[in-house]
Amino acid sequence: MRALTSAGAALAAVGLSLGLASAPASATPTAPAVSGTSQPPLSAAPAAKAPPKSGKDSIKCNDTNARVNFSWKTGWESTTVYYNNHCLGGTRTTAAFEFYNGGSTPFYKCVTFQGDAQGKYKFAHINEIIDVSKDTKKCKKN
Repeated sequence: MRALTSAGAALAAVGLSLGLASAPASATPTAPAVSGTSQPPLSAAPAAKAPPKSGKDSIKCNDTNARVNFSWKTGWESTTVYYNNHCLGGTRTTAAFEFYNGGSTPFYKCVTFQGDAQGKYKFAHINEIIDVSKDTKKCKKN
């Protein structure tokens, strides 16, 4: 019985090596699979680049401790800014949005928001917002 088992194991080993040796010459070797990870097939197209980041920021109202809070989400075609202006009495607040410009000098856009209100504002470009400030002089350069 032992001789039969060892002979079967030897045949299985020979059959396995013959099966591996008979792979076509045009077959490309693949990297061994790593436990716990999934690997895409070799013919898969590269994934599309994700849009730039989203973010949050706030600026103070004129002389009070109230703030205008901003959050934004950059999409594929535009950047939407959500705001919540806590400035009482309908005090309008102008904010300067600093946008990333592909490594060159950033550009600025100023927007005025009605006091004691909330809503959204859409920029018609997809550049990433770097910062929000009250320095509206930078907007005049653009």
